[in-house]
Amino acid sequence: MKRMMLKKIIIGVLFLISLSVSLLINGCAANANRMVPTDFEVVNKHHHTVSINISTGWKETNFLWTSQVSNSAFTEALNNALVKSGVFQAVIKGGGADYLLDVTILNYDQPWIGINFDIRMKTKWKLTDTKTLVPVWSGIFETTYRAKFSDALIAAERLQKANEGSVRTNIKEGIRRLSLLSL
Repeated sequence: MKRMMLKKIIIGVLFLISLSVSLLINGCAANANRMVPTDFEVVNKHHHTVSINISTGWKETNFLWTSQVSNSAFTEALNNALVKSGVFQAVIKGGGADYLLDVTILNYDQPWIGINFDIRMKTKWKLTDTKTLVPVWSGIFETTYRAKFSDALIAAERLQKANEGSVRTNIKEGIRRLSLLSL
C-alpha cells in the first residue's frame, strides 16, 4: 500500500515538473510575428529599396533562463514590419538594394521580477547608401514598454509579452523616423 502511494506521488511530481518545463520552454522565446507592429506612422514613403543587415546586440534564448530576443527574430520582425509599413518600395534580401539598414541594440533593461515588467530598449539605427557607402542617416533612441500583470498571470509569459512589446515599440519608432527622411 505504501509502495502504491509512493509511486502515485512520484508520478504526480514528475508530471508537475514536466508541465513546468514545458511552460518555460514555450514561454521563453519571443515570437517574431508578435513583434511586428499592427499600425505605423508613416510620413513619407520612399521610392527606393532597402536591405537589412542582421541586427546585433541580442542574446539567444536559453530555455532554462529568462526570455530573450534573438538577433534573427528581431531581424525577421524588422523585415516584416518594413514590408507591412510600405515606407520603402521593397525590402530586398541580400544585395542589390539602394540602402542598407543596420540596427544595433545598445542597451536592454529587462526586469528579473515584478508585478509589471517595464523594458527599456536603446537602439542605434543607421541607413547607408549602398552606391556611395555613405551613411545618410543615423539615430540613437530609447523606447519603453510595460507588460502588466493583467496581460499574463505567469511571470515567464508576461516577460515574453514584454520582450515582444518592447521590440514592437522600438521598430514602430524606427520606421516612423525613417519615414521622416527625404531620400
